[in-house]
Amino acid sequence: MLPARRHRRKTAHRLSRFGMARLVGHRTVGGRRYGGAVRTTGVSTALQWLGVWAAATLLLTLAGLLNRAAWVLAAVGAAAFLLCAWRTWLAWLDRRRDARLDALYRASGQAAVDAMGGVEFEHYVAAVLRGRGYTIEFTRATGDFGVDLIATRDGVRTAVQCKRAARAVNGAAIQQVVAGAAVHDCSTTMVVSNHRYTRAAEQLAAVHDCVLVDRTRLARLARTGR
Repeated sequence: MLPARRHRRKTAHRLSRFGMARLVGHRTVGGRRYGGAVRTTGVSTALQWLGVWAAATLLLTLAGLLNRAAWVLAAVGAAAFLLCAWRTWLAWLDRRRDARLDALYRASGQAAVDAMGGVEFEHYVAAVLRGRGYTIEFTRATGDFGVDLIATRDGVRTAVQCKRAARAVNGAAIQQVVAGAAVHDCSTTMVVSNHRYTRAAEQLAAVHDCVLVDRTRLARLARTGR
């Protein structure tokens, strides 16, 4: 078996083992964030209610009113604390699994990347960008206006189109992501591909200040983050 084919099968097996089907399911509607960040909102809410319970119990104690109703309140607060701890643990597990999946994606060889489907390639690009410190949001599966990902870093939102192609990418991809950036309230644009770009695409990208990431640069980003 050729080394490239062996590596591709090994990578596919690992991704399947760690729940590729679940990963694809994280392409959420309305731009909700991927992975454990979804549960973070629930954890924050539980912590807020726990703080309210603690403050109310303290006030009742100081006022000498710690009666049966207060004990009921204390029991409810204890349940809220346990729920908070449980959700925090689940969020930690999500973040840990997401980090391992990202590491597996970034370790994919070029042959494995070329064999990916469109959605899988988007998750690969998301893993690479997260390795560079971006927070990633997935757009709608349909009606995304040419924007597959929204990458945010230092308060700057970047519209990203992921172009897995078998030939050089033309200027249509740049036109689409530049037009879609305004719809998604993004100030910068980027096109990421497993292939190279035509001369016309490079010229159009220069006019619109769109960042182009070709297969060589993408492989380097996956390895080194630079």
